Amino acid sequence: MRGFKAILIGLFVILFFGGLVRVYATTVESNTKMRRVSGEISSIDVKLGLLKLNSDAGQDTRGITEYKINQDETRVHNPSDNKFLVIKDLRVGQHITIQLIDGPGETLARTIIAEPMREPVYQEITGELEAIDVQAGTLVIEHEPLLNEEGKGKLIYFVFEPNNIVLMQAPSLQPVQLELKPGDLVKVEYVVRDGKRHAHSITLLKTAVETTSTTTTTTTRTTETQ
Repeated sequence: MRGFKAILIGLFVILFFGGLVRVYATTVESNTKMRRVSGEISSIDVKLGLLKLNSDAGQDTRGITEYKINQDETRVHNPSDNKFLVIKDLRVGQHITIQLIDGPGETLARTIIAEPMREPVYQEITGELEAIDVQAGTLVIEHEPLLNEEGKGKLIYFVFEPNNIVLMQAPSLQPVQLELKPGDLVKVEYVVRDGKRHAHSITLLKTAVETTSTTTTTTTRTTETQ
């Protein structure tokens, strides 16, 4: 009889705690919801584990534009799910879809589907070199077709990465080492990004005409010093 009672008590305990586990799991599941948002990455900080998104129209953002990412827990792959990536592969301006987990007090990016970066649309413009600062990565040319009332061309400003800028000299299309100087006729290939003209390549079309031998000597000395 005692053995029968022990069995009943054991079954009761199992059913009781089993019910508690199911109730707890249901509560956690109800408090943790999954959803998706898509848009372009506006900023990403791998060390801080934060990603900001410019969401597409009609997305259920719930007023959130910043999401938590984790190098170990956030899975990143391409749309076909045949190429596995890591968070460090993501770039600003890249269009992504995030599978989010809305937990108590935080929203974590569980999966990120990253689309290939769009090819930049390059534009070209020709003019005389007004100024160039290699260290600062700035470039100014005078665009002749857009003349102002004084008969001078409009000044066009560019920025560039000193280590990545491509220099060429017509008619060749191969990169070369050049020393550009004010007055040179150049063609700049650039892309507009974040409201700025980012120069990708500079092609020297014609060197500036040296007016006197003194100017030529000065230029030569400057070159030797550098």
